[in-house]
Amino acid sequence: MVPNFNQKTINTLAKRAAYLCSNPDCRTQTVGPNEDPNKSTVIGEAAHIFGARPGSKRYVSSMTDFARSNITNGIWLCRNCHKMIDTDYQRFSSDILFIWREKHENFVSSELGNTTDKIRQEQLSLQLNEFKDYPPLIRRIIIDKPIGWEYKLTVELMRYLNNPFLRKIEDLKAGLYIKSQQHVKDEEMADWISKRLNESGKLVPPMVGLIDRLNKSWGALGEEGDFKEIHHICCLIRNNLELIVFHEEKIFSTNVPERYERVLGLLKNLLGSQAEKLKIIPDRLEEIISYIDKDDKKALEALEGKEEMIVFEVSENWEKDFNKELNELNINLEHQYSQRGCLMMIPLGGIILGALIFLC
Repeated sequence: MVPNFNQKTINTLAKRAAYLCSNPDCRTQTVGPNEDPNKSTVIGEAAHIFGARPGSKRYVSSMTDFARSNITNGIWLCRNCHKMIDTDYQRFSSDILFIWREKHENFVSSELGNTTDKIRQEQLSLQLNEFKDYPPLIRRIIIDKPIGWEYKLTVELMRYLNNPFLRKIEDLKAGLYIKSQQHVKDEEMADWISKRLNESGKLVPPMVGLIDRLNKSWGALGEEGDFKEIHHICCLIRNNLELIVFHEEKIFSTNVPERYERVLGLLKNLLGSQAEKLKIIPDRLEEIISYIDKDDKKALEALEGKEEMIVFEVSENWEKDFNKELNELNINLEHQYSQRGCLMMIPLGGIILGALIFLC
């Protein structure tokens, strides 16, 4: 598939821009009369925001061809501005172009729309206000609502909100930073270990309920999702992830007596390794989106009824090693491990994504 815009997309981009160049410093009229009374002259072009082909400006290899040719990836420009953004592509980033298009369509609505259009645009602007500091692509998805937009929005939100904290977990493991050192005395260790385990048992289980609500926010089959609810749930997941990072920072920044070093080592990244499994959700959604984008019915049918699990658990080996260390240290904790699982099955576009949590 050649990722060019089809004629319908080109016409829609042009009309949404009122045939004006979307560069706010230009706004040249891009259509006018031709010497031939049966023709018009068009000097506007539908430009790709993310490049259409390898080697083109702002090309992103992870995008599907369908996404590249989707209206969300387009902007209406005059020929001069189209050439300018591709010649000086470092100056005219994808974020700049998304902002150009959004501001220009707001301008067109306010200048050329009727009263109802203006009211509708004002309402949308108010709804988008909470996303004003987010990447412009997120706002564009909400405005355009392309096929599978609920999944696309979730992918972008989860990566934007979660990646800074997932990066912190990676940096902690690599020893790139620590917080202020805390020194725990020998007689304090049993209480310190118990508190860390109790924290662990409380921080991961909420993810099951959040994943369930995220699924519901996408809407029932044939119904549109709720972008505000999707955003709300993604923020709650981010908040929970932030608490997990804080928990890991406390452990990585703790100095313990030498004989407790192995216990400390087992506690390090115990929750962080579970939190990193959140990457599965946007990765899996993106795979489904690619099938939707390509209209790959065979691949989508193959996903029907398939179960994929996100398992948040304490492994048997970890539990065995940890209890062995506690026994050697003569530490008895009230905290007991349980293999009781809380299972939540999440349907994702035909497949079933499950979150399985074993509570400590």
